[in-house]
Amino acid sequence: MRKGLYLFLGVLIGSTYIGAGAASAQNAKSYVSSTGSDSNPCTFALPCRTFQHGHDQTNTGGELYALDNAADYGALVINRGIAIFSPQDSGATRASISVASGSAITVNAPANATVTLVNLELRGQGTADNGVLFNTGALLQVYGGSYCCFGGAAPNGFGVKFAPSAFSRLLVSGANISGNGTASTGAAVQVNPQSGGAAYVNLREITAYNNAFGLAMDTTGSTNGVNSVIHGGTMQYNRQDGIVAVGGAPIGLLIDDNALLLGNAGFGVRAIGTGVNVRLNQANIVGNGTGVAGVSGGSILSYGNNSIDGNGTNGTPTSTIPLK
Repeated sequence: MRKGLYLFLGVLIGSTYIGAGAASAQNAKSYVSSTGSDSNPCTFALPCRTFQHGHDQTNTGGELYALDNAADYGALVINRGIAIFSPQDSGATRASISVASGSAITVNAPANATVTLVNLELRGQGTADNGVLFNTGALLQVYGGSYCCFGGAAPNGFGVKFAPSAFSRLLVSGANISGNGTASTGAAVQVNPQSGGAAYVNLREITAYNNAFGLAMDTTGSTNGVNSVIHGGTMQYNRQDGIVAVGGAPIGLLIDDNALLLGNAGFGVRAIGTGVNVRLNQANIVGNGTGVAGVSGGSILSYGNNSIDGNGTNGTPTSTIPLK
């Protein structure tokens, strides 16, 4: 009997170490290529073919590299902290994902996970839902890249749809986000925390062109709020507003550093609902249907150093904050 017990324990311990070895055999750095195969181990010498298989072979906190841009690397669901890199940020070199339905990238990561996307090109063929759909995770970072043509009907149609169910952070820097949404719904970026969700958002030098909206913020489904900043960049020639913020929970937004809101058919900036406070610091709001408007208790607060001119109706900030 004792001999049988020792044998059982030996098998159990042995299988535990085998399992641990399999897990540790995943890569700190994985690679995909247009000439790769998903039967490969995703090393530099033997790359995989799809982002999904490369992701699945990468350790939490690891890195996934596309070696070329000659292929569509396929839709991806991210369930861990990971950084994904394309060769360079140009139309000739970005690694791409092209989908006709669903979202190109879906993020369902753990609460402590950071997901980083660098220089990717996501294409929605005019019918797919979203470029990036973020549901869970600590931080989503998007650097460079191009996100176009996600024309899904509401509640989709976004280049980046940030819909956290807990507190999460979003950084988008230097991305070109264009051609998303329908005639009246969708946006380059939507910030839409769900029940229990909250967000810190930083949009830095992005270009949002020819979407339904440039930035759409909506906290009507959340009991918590959003704090956000737009540093520079351009929201131009969108079919509705450059920026619209609709409050249930509070929204704070600072637009600064010579951000340009140009030629949007609706409003340059619109704040809707009590608790929505948009601050303007060195913002340029020009050539829109209406420059600025605070609606239903929403506030547009100016530091008195902006250009609000040449709009169909310029509008007037709710109040001016003295510079100190």
